[in-house]
Amino acid sequence: MNLKESISVSIEGVWANKMRSALTMLGIIIGIASVIAVVTIGKSGQQYIMKEMERFGAQTFSVETKWDSKEEKSDSDLTIEDAENLREISPSIDQMVAIQTASASIVGPKGKESATVKGTGAEYSDMMTEAKIVSGRFYSPADDKEMRSVIVLDKALAEKLFNNQNPIGQRVQVNNHSLVVIGLTEKTSDSFGMGRIKWAYAPIRTFQQVFNDKKVSYLQGTAVEKEGLSQAMEQAVQYLNRKHKHVDHYEASSPQQEAESINQITGTLTLIFGVIAGISLVVGGIGVMNIMLVSVTERTREIGIRKALGAQRKDILFQFLIESLIVCLIGGAFGTLLGIGIASLISSLAKLPPLVSWDSVIIAFVFSSAIGIFFGMYPANKAARLDPIEALRYE
Repeated sequence: MNLKESISVSIEGVWANKMRSALTMLGIIIGIASVIAVVTIGKSGQQYIMKEMERFGAQTFSVETKWDSKEEKSDSDLTIEDAENLREISPSIDQMVAIQTASASIVGPKGKESATVKGTGAEYSDMMTEAKIVSGRFYSPADDKEMRSVIVLDKALAEKLFNNQNPIGQRVQVNNHSLVVIGLTEKTSDSFGMGRIKWAYAPIRTFQQVFNDKKVSYLQGTAVEKEGLSQAMEQAVQYLNRKHKHVDHYEASSPQQEAESINQITGTLTLIFGVIAGISLVVGGIGVMNIMLVSVTERTREIGIRKALGAQRKDILFQFLIESLIVCLIGGAFGTLLGIGIASLISSLAKLPPLVSWDSVIIAFVFSSAIGIFFGMYPANKAARLDPIEALRYE
């Protein structure tokens, strides 16, 4: 019996028991769909995290006090002068600004809106990645030094406060302080699916006066070169520990480091869930073996007749192996489509980028083929070893 005849006979055998074959495929379909869905969603999540982190810049880093520092903390641990000095003395640091944020209600001529106000240096405009100036200007170093009452608004925030009016040159009230709007930034996008945050930016010294708060939350800077990021971070930490007479009180971090750490965690979780989902494939394979054993028992006389007519052992073995393989491959095809569909649906609901993991599709097909051969081998071998005389006598 040649390959074409073996495949034809195997297809007839599968088709003759459509319901049983379909139920056998179900285990393979569920297993393949689970593996592809888990791996695809995991990779989509990793891609989304990397995309979000890239918004902050590959050379950007921040410095703050350690949350678990054994040394006593104070409001003077970080200062505006620290940022200015680091910018001047470190050859690895390009820009460095002090940052403090606060939530506030901003009152305009046409309404009142809650927003996050970020107090920072004028150099932040060169580092700002979450939004760009679309109208007016960002505040200058002179605005900061002289504590001028100016503010820059997110365009979405300005629309709420001024409707269709041009906000540039008009005033808003923040904590009972009157500030002049000098610029607008583009609308910020959703951040990690948490919704759109409305921002306002004020000179750090003006911010401290408006909110009566001299504390600096953290310093944010950029390295001169991407390759020098680690060196810039190390220099900033060493300077702050030396200047404020601490030993190990500060730490530096970068979006790139955080993205790598998160990706490592999500990769591990994806692998774990993928292995768990893969267990269902093994269960499906056991189902295939069970049904093939039933098929061998039911077709004992047929096997005896084939052998009596000259079919060799390898022909019978090959026929039942192909049947098992066909069941697994068809199940793998439907499982792949189902897995991609589930992953696309979940990605859409979670606002993740659509991403088909083709390596997982290839692995799934290879795995389903391997299951067809491995779990089909025992029933096929049992059929091939049947004695033709005994098989013909079987009732």
